[in-house]
Order: sequence, then C-alpha cells, then structure tokens
Amino acid sequence: MPGPNVLDPVQRTYDRLAVKYDERWRFYIEASLELVLAGLEIAGNELILDLACGTGELERQLLTRAPRLRILGVDLSHGMLANAQKKNVAGRAVFLQAESHHLPISSKTFDVVICANAFHYFRGAQESLNEIRRVLKPDGKLILLDWCDDYLSCKLCSIWLRWTDPAFYRTYTLAECTAQLEQAEFRVLQAKRGRVGWIWGMMRLACEPAPNVVEC
Repeated sequence: MPGPNVLDPVQRTYDRLAVKYDERWRFYIEASLELVLAGLEIAGNELILDLACGTGELERQLLTRAPRLRILGVDLSHGMLANAQKKNVAGRAVFLQAESHHLPISSKTFDVVICANAFHYFRGAQESLNEIRRVLKPDGKLILLDWCDDYLSCKLCSIWLRWTDPAFYRTYTLAECTAQLEQAEFRVLQAKRGRVGWIWGMMRLACEPAPNVVEC
C-alpha cells in the first residue's frame, strides 16, 4: 500500500507544529481530553484505537489509569508521532502513520475507537467513519469528540480557518455529525455539547455499531 501523501496539507502543517504543539496547546489538550475520558467505561484490558492520536497525550493518560490497556495510535503526521514515541508509553502503546480513510488494520479488531479533535480535518469524513466501523468489533464503542458548528464561536472560527489554514476542512453541527454516523451504520448512544474555554464549542458522541447489520 502506498504511504501517506507527503503533500497532504494536514501532514505538512502538523509536521511543522509538532515541536511545540504540547506546550502551545496544553490547556486545550487537557480540557478536551477530560471530555473524552468523562464517562468512558473500560475494564482495563481493552484494545483501543486512537485515530489521529497527535502527540500521544491520550495514550499517556489512559495508560496512567489502566496500565494493561493495549493502544494503537494512528496519525498522518510523522512529527506528531515522533513526539508520541518520546513519551513514557513505549512498549504499552504502538504508533502507526496512516490515513484515517485507509487503515491498514484487520476488520473487527478494536474494543474501543477514540477520535478526538480531528474530525474537522478529514476530507473523506464518511469514508473515515466507514473505516472505523470496519475495524471496530460488533460490540465495540466509538467516542468522537470535535468542534461543534452549533456554536457561533465555532462558525466564526471555521470561516477564518478556511481562509488561513490549509489543513482545516470543515466543522459540523451535532445533527450533521449524527447523520453521518448513522449513515456509517452506527447507533448514537449519547450526544452532548459543551465548551472548552470561550472559543471552542465541542460535541461528544458515544456510539456503537448498529445491530442487525448484515456484513459481507
């Protein structure tokens, strides 16, 4: 399989930002990951996919809470993955460079998939959700956290980013994101909105594969 496109704007942008990413965005990272982890029920021995894992901060926090977890962190940016490798999760988390819509992973592999703070970068959002559905076990769970276009601050931020940030693609309302998940044959179990600071309006959706789906 060919490797990720080296000209991809997301990869290019985050390879450049990787060196100072944790320092620059510390408040946002910590606050948004609190939303991810709130209400996340795990036994402690699950196999977890962190899609668009960035610098591996979620891996660090999860393994601090439950050291027996097995985690695969996937990201498009080599620079972000290099930072993730430097954190003290070596041997307990594995990191892989890959595209969200083309995962080199066997079907029905993961107990939990987490996608945090990245959905607004996905050019092929529906294809990425289809891939998540494919690699998730039938009784697995998906946690999706992202910016929410129901908030005026996010709408204004989206307009600005379309002009200034080549990595940015688009944000979605809670209803739009729910519809995309249902199209990918997920059932939304819980959908919440909340804020991180005064700028970022967020949505958190907990989902499971829809039952009674005939798979080829």
